[in-house]
Amino acid sequence: MSRVPDRFAAAFGDWTPRAVVFDCDGLLLDTESVWQNAQDTVVAAHGAEISPEDDAVLHGSTIEVAAELIARRARHDEQEVLADLHREFDRELAGEVRTLPGAAEVLRAASAKLPLGCASNSWLEALDHKLVIGGLRDFFTVLEASDTVERPKPAPDMYAAAARSLGQRPEDCLALEDSGTGARAARDAGLRLLAVPAPGHPVPPADLALTSLTDPDLAAWIASW
Repeated sequence: MSRVPDRFAAAFGDWTPRAVVFDCDGLLLDTESVWQNAQDTVVAAHGAEISPEDDAVLHGSTIEVAAELIARRARHDEQEVLADLHREFDRELAGEVRTLPGAAEVLRAASAKLPLGCASNSWLEALDHKLVIGGLRDFFTVLEASDTVERPKPAPDMYAAAARSLGQRPEDCLALEDSGTGARAARDAGLRLLAVPAPGHPVPPADLALTSLTDPDLAAWIASW
């Protein structure tokens, strides 16, 4: 068995997961830029003024939350804004989606050891499509999305459902997240947590935070499972 890196031993002791649940956007796939382009187009089209505080709310939120906020700021119809967001996101997603550094390698290594799930505030059809075009869909046995649970992130429902579908208790599962919204959902569901925040975003509370999935200590920890 491979040696556990010191900082992982300090954070997790001799605990190892029985299943792993990954976020998608901003962690595995560079769809945050796709979403940002779609959001910016809709914000401009409706003349909404978005504050830095609004941006913090929008990071990791559902499309419904985004539509409500933009519509409120623009004083326009929420359903019209929602339809525009769907249209622009689908248009942006029609292009190539870039896999983030280390994502495929981590998924390949982890899936060889344990069952994997993906939990995303996307709607299920969009999540499945993104993973397919990103070449990552086959790594996952379970997908949970904003329309598969009663409450999306930051509520814990999605992570609790993923753990259940993977046949494990939440406390026996590891989550990987980049956003504070998703991190809160995973923690409140009872999962252990690795945070991998996007550059320029705050580090959410977690068992351990990394700057990238390419971290060699992460590969070494997975090899020890």
